[in-house]
Amino acid sequence: ARSEPGEMDDDTPQGYGWFAEAHNLQEGEKANVVLGEDFHTNEVELLNLNDELLKVIEDGGELMFKGGPDDEAVLCTERTTYAVTRVETSNTLLLFQPPGGLPTKVRLPDGTVDDIDADADDHDDRDPTVTPLPKRRKTDDDATGADGDGDGDGPPSTPAEAINRAVKDGVPLGEDGLKDIVSFAQASSHLEVVKCEPRLGPMWERLRQRPHAYAGPEREAEEEEVPVGDDEKNGAADADADGGDRTRARGIEEEDLVENTQASRAEIVHALAAGPAFRDPTNGDRWRGIDEAYADHVLDLLLVTAKTLGMSLDAVDEAAVTTAMAKDDPPTPAPVTRFVLREYAEHAGAHPGSAEESAEESLPGGLWKIDAKKVCRAKASRMLEGSKAAAAGRLRLGDFLADWSGRCDEELRSACTRDLLKGLALIEKGASGRDEDALVRVFRDVDLPKQPRDRFRAIFALKPRWQMDELDAYVAATSDETVEAQLLKYTRVSQPTTDAVPVYSKR
Repeated sequence: ARSEPGEMDDDTPQGYGWFAEAHNLQEGEKANVVLGEDFHTNEVELLNLNDELLKVIEDGGELMFKGGPDDEAVLCTERTTYAVTRVETSNTLLLFQPPGGLPTKVRLPDGTVDDIDADADDHDDRDPTVTPLPKRRKTDDDATGADGDGDGDGPPSTPAEAINRAVKDGVPLGEDGLKDIVSFAQASSHLEVVKCEPRLGPMWERLRQRPHAYAGPEREAEEEEVPVGDDEKNGAADADADGGDRTRARGIEEEDLVENTQASRAEIVHALAAGPAFRDPTNGDRWRGIDEAYADHVLDLLLVTAKTLGMSLDAVDEAAVTTAMAKDDPPTPAPVTRFVLREYAEHAGAHPGSAEESAEESLPGGLWKIDAKKVCRAKASRMLEGSKAAAAGRLRLGDFLADWSGRCDEELRSACTRDLLKGLALIEKGASGRDEDALVRVFRDVDLPKQPRDRFRAIFALKPRWQMDELDAYVAATSDETVEAQLLKYTRVSQPTTDAVPVYSKR
C-alpha cells in the first residue's frame, strides 16, 4: 500500500532528526510513505517512560514487569513500583525504523556493547520460570567486527551503523522516483506508568499460610510431618530415595518472594524487615511469617517477663528479656521477641553504661518504652474479634470498657478509652442515650480492602450514612489520592442546615 507523497516539514522537530538522517532526506524533499510487507502482522507494544525510568535504563538498570494472568501488571525498578495502564488513541500511529532494520546492539554507560538478541536462538530452551542470566557484554570489536567497518548482510549493529549504511546504499525509490519510507507496524495504544503502593498483600498471605507461619514450638511439633499437596509451589524437600512422601520445608526463600510479589526488591526487603516476619536460621534462613495469635501471646509473655525481671515498662532491656524468653519452656525465638518489642514499644536509648547510644531501632539491645496505646489497642482488637455480641452490634460499651481495662497491665490500663476504639469498632447510641449503654459493633480497618473504591463499598455496605468522626478512622491517603480527593470521588455530603453535622453517603 502507498500513501500520497508528502513533504518533509522545514521546521522538523529536533526529535525527528534521526529520521531524516537515516533516510538521507534533504530539506524540503518529498517522499512516499509505504506500508511494509509484514505491516499488518507485526505487533509492537509502546511504553511511555518518564524521566526517572529513562534514567534507570540509561544507567544500565533493570525494569521488570510483574503480575500473574489475573493481576493488573506493575513495572518495578530496584526501589519503586509503578501501576501500568493502557491508553488508547483514535489516531493512526505509524512506526518506522532505519533502513536495514533496528540495531541489534546497544552501547552501555560503561562503554561496552550489549547484544540485544544474544539469547534469541536459545529462547525455546529456556525455563520460563527462571529469570535469564545477564547477557555477556561485548567489546567494540565484538560489536563492529575486527575491521571496524560494520559492513555485512545482517541488520545494522548500532544506530550509527544504520545511518551510515542508509547513506552509503541509498533508500529504495518508488515508481515515481521518490524515496520509499517503509512503515513496519502501527500502534493504536501505548502503556503508561504511574507510581503506586507496593502490592504486598499476596506475599503476606503466603507467609501466613501453614507451615510458613511460625506459631510456637507446639505447632512446629504438630507440623513435623506435613504432606505436600499438588498445588504446593514452594519449599518442598526432595522425596525419599525409596519414593516416600515429601514434606514441605518451612519458610520461603527471599528470591522467591521478590520474583512473585508485585513490588520492587527494596520495598519487599523493607516490608519483611518491619514484619511480621523473620529469617529462620533453623530452616535455611528462609523468611517465615509470625502467626497473629502467637504474636499476641508473646506480647503477654514479654510484659510478664519484664515485670518478673524487675523492669519498669518504660525501660525494658531488650537483651535481658530476649535471653530470658529464649530460655523459657517452651522457648520463644529471639527474632519473634524482638519483632514484638519493636511493634509495641519505642526505643528509649542505650542501656545505662553502654559505650554508645543510638536511636536506630534495627540495632540489638538497648532500652524500650512500652507504648500503652498500642498494647491496649491490640488487646481490644483480640477481644472484639472473638465476641459474638460485638459482631452483632449488641455489646454494651460500659461492660466492654470494664472487661478491657481489667485484662490490661495496671501500668497501661489508663489508655483504655473510647477514643482508642476508633478503627476497631463502631459505637452507636443505645436506647437510653447514656454513654455506658452505647452499643459496640466490631469493624476493623485492617480487614477492609486497600483500594479506595473497594474500601468505600465495604464501608457503605455496613451502614449507608456516616459522620466524619466515624469515617475518618477508615479513610487514608494513598500514593495518588488524598483523603479529600477520595471523599469527593466516592461520597455525597448532605447538610440540611449550616449548623447541622455533615452526613456522608454513597455517591
